[in-house]
Amino acid sequence: MQKKIKIIILLLICFFPFLIAAQEAKPEQDKAPASSRMQRKKAKQKWKENRINEKAQAKGLKDYHKKLQTKKTNKRMRKQKRKSEKLRTNKKEFFIIRWLKYGRH
Repeated sequence: MQKKIKIIILLLICFFPFLIAAQEAKPEQDKAPASSRMQRKKAKQKWKENRINEKAQAKGLKDYHKKLQTKKTNKRMRKQKRKSEKLRTNKKEFFIIRWLKYGRH
């Protein structure tokens, strides 16, 4: 019984380096690193084009949503936007509005 255990342990010790090497193997890279000036320039140009496309797409979507709103809705949205900007800057509402708010009298 002990002989079989010793053989198994010996085999595991023999194959152990192969198992470790298999885990540490890194995939080979086909591309060279972007270290040259031309590659960096191309990458930057591609990034700029992508950014322009994304901004145009976002603007188109925003315009589309704006066209869906009615005049009344746009007015309400502008009021809410102004109010939120005031609150963000920590300014109080006009004193008469504060006096006449529900629950104050």
